[in-house]
Amino acid sequence: MVTMKIPTPCLFGSYLFFLLFFSLCCYSQKTCPSCGSIDVPYPLSTNSNCGDLDYTLRCDSHSQRLYFDALNGSSYPVLKINGSSQRLVIQPSPWVPDSCVTQDMLVSEGLWLNQSLPFNITSSNTIFLLNCSPRLLVSPLNCTPSSICHHYLERSGRVDGKRAFQCASVLDPCCTFIAGGMPSAYKIRLHNSGCRAFRSILHLDVEKPANQWEEGLEIQWAAPPEPICRTQSDCTGASDCHPTGSSNSRSHCLCRTSYHWDHILGTCLRTNRKSMVGLSTKLLVCLVSFFVLAAIIALITVRKSRTFSKQEKLCKEREDMLNFRNGGRPARMFHLKEMMKATNKFSKDRVLGYGGFGEVYKGELQDRTIVAVKSAKVGNLKSTEQILNEVGILSQVNHKNLVKLIGCCVETEQPLMIYEYISNGTLHDHLHGKFPTFLDWRKRLKVASQTAEALAYLHSAAYPPIYHRDVKSTNILLDDNFNAKVADFGLSRLALPGISHVSTCAQGTLGYLDPEYYQNYQLTDKSDVYSFGVVLLELLTSQKAIDFTRDEDSVNLAVYVIQRVHNGAFIDTVDKQLLSDDPSSNTLISVKHVLELSLTCLREKKAERPSMKDVVQELEYIAQILESPETVGEEEEGQSYKGLEV
Repeated sequence: MVTMKIPTPCLFGSYLFFLLFFSLCCYSQKTCPSCGSIDVPYPLSTNSNCGDLDYTLRCDSHSQRLYFDALNGSSYPVLKINGSSQRLVIQPSPWVPDSCVTQDMLVSEGLWLNQSLPFNITSSNTIFLLNCSPRLLVSPLNCTPSSICHHYLERSGRVDGKRAFQCASVLDPCCTFIAGGMPSAYKIRLHNSGCRAFRSILHLDVEKPANQWEEGLEIQWAAPPEPICRTQSDCTGASDCHPTGSSNSRSHCLCRTSYHWDHILGTCLRTNRKSMVGLSTKLLVCLVSFFVLAAIIALITVRKSRTFSKQEKLCKEREDMLNFRNGGRPARMFHLKEMMKATNKFSKDRVLGYGGFGEVYKGELQDRTIVAVKSAKVGNLKSTEQILNEVGILSQVNHKNLVKLIGCCVETEQPLMIYEYISNGTLHDHLHGKFPTFLDWRKRLKVASQTAEALAYLHSAAYPPIYHRDVKSTNILLDDNFNAKVADFGLSRLALPGISHVSTCAQGTLGYLDPEYYQNYQLTDKSDVYSFGVVLLELLTSQKAIDFTRDEDSVNLAVYVIQRVHNGAFIDTVDKQLLSDDPSSNTLISVKHVLELSLTCLREKKAERPSMKDVVQELEYIAQILESPETVGEEEEGQSYKGLEV
């Protein structure tokens, strides 16, 4: 039997001293002194006598401040360093006075890292690009009015009101993205034709108030190689000084055969040690692994049973919520198995389209009814809420020009909405060349009238009133007889009886968004009227609401048409195929009246816009003009529209 003796205090102290001496000898790297109040851990270097020169920072000898020097001349103060996680935080560049431009935009066009060095930007950074060109609206970045960069500008307390207005407006947006992927791991580019300033938030928590967000840009460094040496005397332990063969021609203390470098301990460790200790360790690892595996299997089994229970509870909560919203009138509930069969297991060849909410699939129910199945994005809470909101609203309405809800399925993590299949695409598709058939003026006037009737129903006949909030040509579906069906109620809101508006964060689609709603966040029925006015302009011109192929000042269709009307040249914007070579006077008169109606809908102040009921009446009057016999007086009126003034 082997016994162990407890060392005496004297021997124990000697033992500790030996370990300390050995560890110091094994650490052949030299740590740099602190710069001001910031410790500089190895391998970071502030001079040629310490650290690794590939990890160079700059310590200003006068101010005792530490700086990170990027490419092209920009320098950033270092706020803190965490050696254990190999990360440091730098302060973004200061503002140019009286503008939404940062100094590094002028010096180096943003932050650029040398990719041959061991530094890169981490994914812990949420980047706000500010004062951007409208061209970024079509980029994959989130440049929408709901982008969280607006919360930073308005509520963080770090940007004054004047600069915040310069940093984000309707035509010069701000954008948000998560750094860390290529190429954002090595650069945050600023440019006059792109964005002119940036700010970074560390570990963004949207649940916290914006004034509690931590500002700074986190950069990490790769694990260091073996220490640099000039001669063999610089190396200790089982290492020898050898050149590494790299382009910088430096020598390193390379571990000998059967040893490997441990950058945490800072020494060379033996790779293969065949001993009873090693064998015991392996047996212990195997035994621990067995128990860990058994525990994991048990945990997975318990979690699965809990997941099923949680899913059933979630399904019941969603059903109860929908029933409550629908005033006790339950929506038809489908089982997931039915939807899997209807869509051929959500096959890619059944996809009808994609959107910000998720995907739409074509399906066939057991009774041979063809349906469209809308699915929220997996894991996207916002799109899930929009689907449930749309089901709740469509369950309460019934109008021939509103897309008909058939039912929903709430058994999946992302709920499914099942509604009637509209076979002839969207108004946007027909106006912008996806279909070979041309929509003549009578069909367009019919679509306008039916869309107006649907919106008037939502505003005046539904109780409580419903504000659609996303009226646009892509949300107007057409059947085989070119009857209009208004769709996509994911952003819609129920109005409170007796209340003139709903206060809510501005959401919608650029080009259609009511500017007064965007400014004061007060949603009213007149916000839908403004969007409908843009749809009328699309019907008249066959042009897109936002189009970057037009001049910079004419990207917005409403702005473009109003400018042309002021210049007496609106005739040039009307789709030439609508007027043909010799249009009738009734056609010219009706076009003039639709133009006047659209401009009335687009008035800047909501109080000056008509209600949708007024719009319906005006469109009925215009339809009568188009169908009535021509008269001399009408011919004169038709000719006078060329000189129309706003």
